[in-house]
Amino acid sequence: MAGQDPFYLVKDDIQTSLNKAQDAFIAWQNAGKGSSERRRLQPEIEEECKSIAWQVDEMEKAVDVAEKNMNRFGLTTQEIRSRRQWVHDTRRTVEGMSTSIETAKQIASKAIQSNTTPGGKLSSAMQQDNERYIGTETQQQQMIMRRQDEDLDQLGNHVQHIGHMGLQIHDELQGQNVLLEQLDEDVEGTTSRLAAAQKKINTVLQKAGLRGQLMIIGILIVLLVVLIMIAFS
Repeated sequence: MAGQDPFYLVKDDIQTSLNKAQDAFIAWQNAGKGSSERRRLQPEIEEECKSIAWQVDEMEKAVDVAEKNMNRFGLTTQEIRSRRQWVHDTRRTVEGMSTSIETAKQIASKAIQSNTTPGGKLSSAMQQDNERYIGTETQQQQMIMRRQDEDLDQLGNHVQHIGHMGLQIHDELQGQNVLLEQLDEDVEGTTSRLAAAQKKINTVLQKAGLRGQLMIIGILIVLLVVLIMIAFS
């Protein structure tokens, strides 16, 4: 299912872009403040985050449509819940990176204005410490969310596998029910034929009377003796 559903095709593309943005964000965090590398990476990350955020919004709309037509698309409540969780986690990751960059820009702007005084330098140092703390916390949250995404993907695959097994078991049970119904019909037909034969035999015996019955028994005995002699000769 995951290989054919357009949701997963688009999800893979978004996840690739997200991983690229996260790698650039980590490099941005590790770059020195005011360095050319940091200035180069910042607009790239901002543009990537805007693009991913837009795509995630579109994916959320697609999930809303799928939720209203689950039978049509062959989806389960668990699958819809998994997709919404991925949308939520991805949006939170993007917002975390965007917020960190915006905070850094504000801090840098204030630092330029206040670095001319001793008090401003102290405030700038404190702001830099806060920025490093925020950046570290954001990076840890991103790593945790990435692991959660991987766990959710594995869980989704397991749920789909169990669903396929359930369908196969259902089909097998239906096939066995058909065989049992055919067997019941055969047994009923055989029982009816035996009852008809027994009725005919009883009718013949009643018409033959006592003497006729004795003659039939005698003939059967003679036939039995002949068969025994032939078998042992």
